[in-house]
Amino acid sequence: MRNSLLISLMLLFIHLMAVAQTTRFEATVVDAVTRVHLPFASVYVGPEASTITNLDGDFLIDCAPDDVLRISYVGYRDFRVRASELKGEVALVPNEHLLPDVVVMPVAPLINKICKETLKQMRNHKHKTSEFFYRQTAFADSTCYEFLEAFLTGGSGVALHDLQLMTGRYAGIVPDSAHLYSYFGNFYTFSEIVVAASYTWPSPDTDLVPLFRNFNQCYKYSYRVIDDDGNRVFVIDFFPKPSWASKFATIGCTLFVDEKTLHLRRIVGQGYNFWVVTRDPKVGKYHFKDRHLLPTTFLFDVNLTEERGFPEVQSVFVQSMHAYNDQKIITRSTLFNLSMSDNVKKTSFFQRLFKKRKGRMKFNSQIQKVIEKQGYDSTFWDKNEIVRRTTVEQEVMNLFNHEHLFGVFH
Repeated sequence: MRNSLLISLMLLFIHLMAVAQTTRFEATVVDAVTRVHLPFASVYVGPEASTITNLDGDFLIDCAPDDVLRISYVGYRDFRVRASELKGEVALVPNEHLLPDVVVMPVAPLINKICKETLKQMRNHKHKTSEFFYRQTAFADSTCYEFLEAFLTGGSGVALHDLQLMTGRYAGIVPDSAHLYSYFGNFYTFSEIVVAASYTWPSPDTDLVPLFRNFNQCYKYSYRVIDDDGNRVFVIDFFPKPSWASKFATIGCTLFVDEKTLHLRRIVGQGYNFWVVTRDPKVGKYHFKDRHLLPTTFLFDVNLTEERGFPEVQSVFVQSMHAYNDQKIITRSTLFNLSMSDNVKKTSFFQRLFKKRKGRMKFNSQIQKVIEKQGYDSTFWDKNEIVRRTTVEQEVMNLFNHEHLFGVFH
């Protein structure tokens, strides 16, 4: 009994020492050749700590000085550095491009194989779930008028699905120069990007995606091959044909695919002919009459990882654009997978079940309304900056926090 107690006390002491030695490190990740900042690069220490760079290429991470950081980005050589030796800037070296004639099969059969493998992985891992950190900002021309942060849970295998709110906070103002239709619309749904479908031909109520059986009838395509830190990666560009792009909500994109496994590594692209559900912020009561559908175009960057042994979404960045009253409305969101990190406190099954029921969201849900039902806990958010804010995001957050606007919309 005494030995067990002694061991427990020793383990507790070791844990407390490890926590005490944790330090915050920060740096900027850039291209070693062009010096361009690299957003959404992976910064991984291990299950105890991980993050991504923000839109400006900056990151911060809490870890021990002796921990080794692995900084990776598709198309660049991995960079490893001890945290204590981390400088203000990390330069990643681009990988070499290979000749396309190294591919031993025509590109159309290759794409069909990738489609089958992607659909297989989506089926096999549809029940895999993760917890995510989500940040959303909205701008009317150059004025930021909405700021939202949340923790979500949902399916993470290959593509996100069934996102549910765990907890969140929001703040917003309506610019004096315009009567805006926004108010934290369903922009989070744009993170649920799917590029593979089992249909033979899309129907009018489906999205046109590049990976489906008759893709060559709807898309033009080209490819190249890169050496990604010793692994060969296919880079395939899909361009929707105008005749099809005019009829459907369409995704045009570039896929980065591992040659050996045919698993997706990264997806960068643009969505056309999509719509966003918004509402009039000056209408007090929420009902169907104050909902509006506005056409929008969005850019996206999805990164996938296999740290847990299966392909899953690691991060998603989306920038959607629409116009109203001669103003350009831009909404940006960043989502990061927390399941490879202990940054967020774990919850029990019953806590998850309760939060899932309480935070259930539909495709057209107003996320602000779901957060509003849970209330705002300022002490929780003082300790949870999972992905470093950009300079603009930090300024906006400080302003809204100083004016005590979180939890309200003025």
